[in-house]
Amino acid sequence: MQPAETDVFTGISFAGAVRRISLREEIAEALSDDLVSGRLPAGASLTVNDAARRFGVSATPVREALIHLAAHGLFTGGHHRGFQVPRYTWVDFTEIVEARKLIAVPLIGRVARTVPDEAVPGLALLADRLDAARWYGDTNETALVDRRFFAEIGRLCGNERLVGMLRLLRVQAWMYLGPHLRAATGPAGAWRRHRELVDRLAAHDPDAAQAIMRDCLAGQRDFARRLVGDGPGDLG
Repeated sequence: MQPAETDVFTGISFAGAVRRISLREEIAEALSDDLVSGRLPAGASLTVNDAARRFGVSATPVREALIHLAAHGLFTGGHHRGFQVPRYTWVDFTEIVEARKLIAVPLIGRVARTVPDEAVPGLALLADRLDAARWYGDTNETALVDRRFFAEIGRLCGNERLVGMLRLLRVQAWMYLGPHLRAATGPAGAWRRHRELVDRLAAHDPDAAQAIMRDCLAGQRDFARRLVGDGPGDLG
């Protein structure tokens, strides 16, 4: 399989064992990156054969990856009809934010209690990269690094099922917000507290970490409401 176009882990070292992933999972992760970065925008079509040629692999792991992502709402269609990227609505987005709040707030409290000190520098570096991408208005890099940042935090919580749910919800949120952010000008203010969150994790302060997470999710919803305008709905 060809390497990803952007490697946001360059120069970053994390503590703990690295989980080996299958080729199907690797392809699913690459496709998820395509969805959050806009390389696969809403309404785009993708066939198994086209994706297999792109990744330089056989059709089987690509088909498995696409079926897996479709089962979780990241694609529609399938089999002989090909796969399409869905268009999320404002209602979808508000449900995504609510679901993330119910899972992410208690999860970040757990991580704050148990995070190993050696994991903090890697998180801090990702937070700094995210702030730089946000400030310079690089929406694609912001989306990719934001995804990596919370994937690493999730890995530290020790519950793969919860992490999997949050990973999917984060991709869906970016699929809705990404096109609006790319059309906007100036920094995305709703993504400015990642380094502060890392500091609270490093201090093993679950109450403060949960408060930041709560505020971030509320801020992202309010920011999205202003960004989308008075009549949020389907993207077009």
